[in-house]
Amino acid sequence: MKTTPQTLLRIQQMLPTLSGNYRVIAERILAHPDAVIREKVSEFAQNCNCDPAQAIRFCQKLNYDGFSSLKNKIAQELIDPKRTLHKQIIEPATPFDRLKETLQQNFIRTINDTLSILTEQSILQAAELISGARQILVCGFGSSSLVARDLQCKLFRIGFHAMFLDDAENCRTSCASLSKEDLLIAISFSGENSYLLENTKIAGANHTPILALTNYPQSALAQSSDCTLLTASDEQRLRLGAMDSIIAQYVVNDLLSIILATRNPADTEKRILNIFEKTDNVQKTARI
Repeated sequence: MKTTPQTLLRIQQMLPTLSGNYRVIAERILAHPDAVIREKVSEFAQNCNCDPAQAIRFCQKLNYDGFSSLKNKIAQELIDPKRTLHKQIIEPATPFDRLKETLQQNFIRTINDTLSILTEQSILQAAELISGARQILVCGFGSSSLVARDLQCKLFRIGFHAMFLDDAENCRTSCASLSKEDLLIAISFSGENSYLLENTKIAGANHTPILALTNYPQSALAQSSDCTLLTASDEQRLRLGAMDSIIAQYVVNDLLSIILATRNPADTEKRILNIFEKTDNVQKTARI
């Protein structure tokens, strides 16, 4: 199964919170893990233009004793030494079959990485928040709005009173009307979208529970939520738009929806069949 080593995933998710030499250290590990595991701490520090002591402190931030223990862990997880997280720029002359294969590998890794970090506890906690909510507001902006709409549709079909808004002003107004009996589901890859954070602040003032879907556990969104569902996507690659991140978010949507649907399968099946029959009848009438 193609997955990114867990240690590299942790470093990847820490990256937005790092600055200075710590960020340089993290970026070198992510870009060249196979080279790093062969280096001494002095060599590694020299390549990062930092002091060896700072490299060791970075390892300790990850709860490792030192550079050697971090290297050993990465080496154990890095089954394929050619697998890295560096930016992948496709050459213009790349064969079409190779282009398809690269796209497939990226998506498979994103799915596997996301499933590997999702815990049963977090999914069940999210399911409890949704099941106990009087009404649910799902918010997301930009590419995350596509994922938010998808989740709202899935929740509505299962039987939950869920609504989706992507207009910033309407979303802000709706958040102000939420109560502790409701739920705000906030979706943002970076976890730093200013519109979304403003909404969580407004909802939080009303003691409304917040369920977050983000890629970064140290982001402002994750820190302000009651429950966080994490994705694992390396969206630093050259892209025409968000691709890997959306795939990862859709995976979480589907898993959460399946968990909710299987809690009461008979009612779920009855509701979906009822929706299908009524909408199908309307379509048949319209064609006459």
